[in-house]
Amino acid sequence: MAKGEEESSSSVLESVEEAEFSGQHPWDPHKPSFSRLLPERIRPYPSFEGWYTRLVDEPRQFSAGVIMATNYATQESQVTLLFSDSSRSTHAVAVKTKDAKFSTIGDLSGADNDDEPKGFQWEAAGIGKIVMKPNESEVEVRLNGYDLRVETSGTVPWDSGNSKKGPEGWAGKVPLFPCHCSDKNMVVHGDGFAHQEKNWGETFPAGHVWLQGMSRDNSSQIVCSGARFKLGKLLETPYVFSLGYRSANCKLDLRTNNLGTIFKDVQLSPLEAKFALTGVGPSHTIKILCYASPVSFSEQILAPIGKLEWKPACRESFVATIEVEVFEHAVWGVANEDKLVDSQMFRCAALEFGEDLLEDALQQQDQSNPN
Repeated sequence: MAKGEEESSSSVLESVEEAEFSGQHPWDPHKPSFSRLLPERIRPYPSFEGWYTRLVDEPRQFSAGVIMATNYATQESQVTLLFSDSSRSTHAVAVKTKDAKFSTIGDLSGADNDDEPKGFQWEAAGIGKIVMKPNESEVEVRLNGYDLRVETSGTVPWDSGNSKKGPEGWAGKVPLFPCHCSDKNMVVHGDGFAHQEKNWGETFPAGHVWLQGMSRDNSSQIVCSGARFKLGKLLETPYVFSLGYRSANCKLDLRTNNLGTIFKDVQLSPLEAKFALTGVGPSHTIKILCYASPVSFSEQILAPIGKLEWKPACRESFVATIEVEVFEHAVWGVANEDKLVDSQMFRCAALEFGEDLLEDALQQQDQSNPN
């Protein structure tokens, strides 16, 4: 797309309203509405939505990702391009624009049936476009001299029986949580695989950590996230985790909000670029260790944080390693010796720490070493 190309004068907020997405399938843009749950400030809900595509070509030790985030409250979109290079570092470049719009694609005559996404196109002059369809996608961006084009097909949703279900489970339908997400994997035309996520809500959670990995042949995948959620001005939850693991031997979903699931032995060490935890469910225990070089992380990535503001939200490494062990046991491990049933090591994985986690760790380090 050439710079200077003519675009509609409608804002990103107006264009998504005019597109009349209904349903609502989580992968389509949400039609913003004014939420009565947020009386302190009148503004659209969700105030932000973001689509994330991460490409992994493990044989070539290459990974790249594109984040397209839209803030309906400020009527802005930002595109961030991340990539790893031969030096085993991760870089991030970004551009923000008010000259972007959404449009529907395909036949919307069955708009009342929201079992599958309707599909959409996001486009901004001089930056590129992102096209999402039920089983394929196209990402084409040009930022600061870097060009990336990715075409994907062969969607593998988080839940093969229901593409609307994401890693949150029933919590995805609770509007009180300030941030929601949905995941899927796809085959990239050429060499590699792609992981895609979508986030939407009021603001990013506090102290978040996220990891993602897939095996070289995409037969195994893992995604895990954790954060604290602020409910109003005074309340904050303990850490809430969501973990999904797929392999030929196991299909596990563990969530803090599920009865009988606990997470323990949590190690969050952002300055050492290390994250570990153990998730215990009714029949399986999964142990995760994720680590990367501290110097492999990208520059700050901006996101809508603090109501109407874009602030540094996180940093990512695309050259992390994830070690996984899965044990089978009797109900909640009662009176039975755990049996190792699966193990996996994911390379070229992604590890992300919230910027607030990094800042808190640096402050604690300074306090413990005043001289």
